[in-house]
Amino acid sequence: MKQTVLHPKHELSKAKMTDFQGWQVPLQFSDAAEEYHAVRAAAGLFDIGFLGRLEVDGPGATALLQKIVTRNISKIPEGSAHYGLICNDAGFILDDPCIFRLGAAGTPGTRYLLSTNAANTGKIHGWLSRHGDDKVQVTDRSLETAHLALQGPRSPRILEKLAGAHFKKLKTRMVREMMLADIPVLVSRSGYTGEHGYEFMMPADRAGQLWDSLMEAGQDSGILPCGSACRDILRMEMGYLLYGSDIDETRTPIEAGLDSFIDFKKEFIGKDALKKIKDDGPKDRLAGFVLLDKGIPKNGGSIFSENREIGVVTSGCQSPHARKGIGLGYVFARYSQAGQEIEIEVRDKEIAARIVDLPFYRKK
Repeated sequence: MKQTVLHPKHELSKAKMTDFQGWQVPLQFSDAAEEYHAVRAAAGLFDIGFLGRLEVDGPGATALLQKIVTRNISKIPEGSAHYGLICNDAGFILDDPCIFRLGAAGTPGTRYLLSTNAANTGKIHGWLSRHGDDKVQVTDRSLETAHLALQGPRSPRILEKLAGAHFKKLKTRMVREMMLADIPVLVSRSGYTGEHGYEFMMPADRAGQLWDSLMEAGQDSGILPCGSACRDILRMEMGYLLYGSDIDETRTPIEAGLDSFIDFKKEFIGKDALKKIKDDGPKDRLAGFVLLDKGIPKNGGSIFSENREIGVVTSGCQSPHARKGIGLGYVFARYSQAGQEIEIEVRDKEIAARIVDLPFYRKK
């Protein structure tokens, strides 16, 4: 089982640990509900070092990513981070990385950093190498770097306190290199919670120092260290998908409702297959639902309509915001419209539910 560089620190904090995609990560430091409310109302700090960090550099970097990513890479401005999809020839999703477009680092062309899902780093490294040429260098920076996320409405105050008076606020998806607590850090205005937040990448041997500095700077802002339990609730309320649960190599972006991240005006691996699925219409579609009675939906639970099985639950939780059980799942396309009455299998019972528009949570 792999561990992040901050694992010893989490053990000292007596965090409850769990297994996630081959990594041992904090499930919660205190109470998952308390950590959730800290992120929604104040700030939470996450160790997301389990995510992969693949650097793609050289004069052929843009051409390679243009070939394997479904969105138009040439439209991503330098100094920004954007969601992307990588599919195989059949249109099935290999990964959904965050793509950071950076300045060149000593070689001609543009430099990129792909933040991959934990279980997919090796697979995507191989995919990039397979489709690249001698004009591209692909380097796995996962072990030599660390990755933190500061999320919540008070996160700008905390970052400004650490960065100093000359800190310039970052717009959404903006990426900048800066010094924080005398540490060189790649800072992005991004996250997985739906709140104002930032992600930080830094040398692995400086991660503990930055973690402590952020916690200290956030003491008067109500910051809490947070684990994967509250992160899962936060992302579900936003309708954000988790690779391995909501999407994988058996699903396409069309089924998952990720059409907006596909540019059919350019060439990319899987284009022909996805174009056919889009034109014909997918058999299944991902939909969000709310339980109308008590219960917590779980991954793998069946979805019914009028005693007919029409789909399967991929994610579910008790939403503190909605105060109801919420979930995501694939259903036959004709049942995916908001307002559709369904039933969800929860502990061998069928609980009444309704398909709703995403996200479940919207800021006031």
